[in-house]
Amino acid sequence: MGRPLLVAALAISLSPLAGVACSKPAEEKKAVAAAELAAPADVKRVDIAVNDSGFSPSTIELKKGEPVVLRFTRTTKSECLKAIAIPDLKIEKDLPMDTPVEVAVTPEKEGKMVLQCWMAMVKATINVVGS
Repeated sequence: MGRPLLVAALAISLSPLAGVACSKPAEEKKAVAAAELAAPADVKRVDIAVNDSGFSPSTIELKKGEPVVLRFTRTTKSECLKAIAIPDLKIEKDLPMDTPVEVAVTPEKEGKMVLQCWMAMVKATINVVGS
């Protein structure tokens, strides 16, 4: 009997938060994206276009232990490419249209990793080589 009340109380207490998270104004979202661009200037950056053809380049070579910023710019309206994932690094990131999004990574082991859309249908390869 106490459990339904707890669930109801939790739902009521969380409902205002759900509305706040989903109702960010577009200007605030752009400010968040701009804040993500604030990576150190001396870090290597790799530009990745996200378009109707997928990821370009489709193969990215990185060095083990070297910090790098992957800068994604999405120009396609494809719902599949509205977000990316790098499962091996436990990275997931939304990609708003026409807004550069930077993702800082430091690969710690050699080998191949998958860069993919959030639906795992469009893929690219990250090849990590020894330093």
